[in-house]
Amino acid sequence: MSATAAEATLDAVAAAYADDPAVVERLLLDLAGAAAHADHMRTYHAATDHGRELAAAAHDAAREQLAAALDLPDSLGGSTP
Repeated sequence: MSATAAEATLDAVAAAYADDPAVVERLLLDLAGAAAHADHMRTYHAATDHGRELAAAAHDAAREQLAAALDLPDSLGGSTP
């Protein structure tokens, strides 16, 4: 039985957290902050397009940093078998 994407992701989070909890916690908090900021910028009436693009790029970068730390399989956007 193969693991679902959610199961594989949760397993990767658990393994990375067991290895280095401080790094995983920091990356999760960075992602949460970047996501909240990007969401705010999408709806803030005075935000510029440039500001929205920067917030979206920061969100993408935070997601990529966390994914790299999790050592996800290729099928989930990672680099391990």
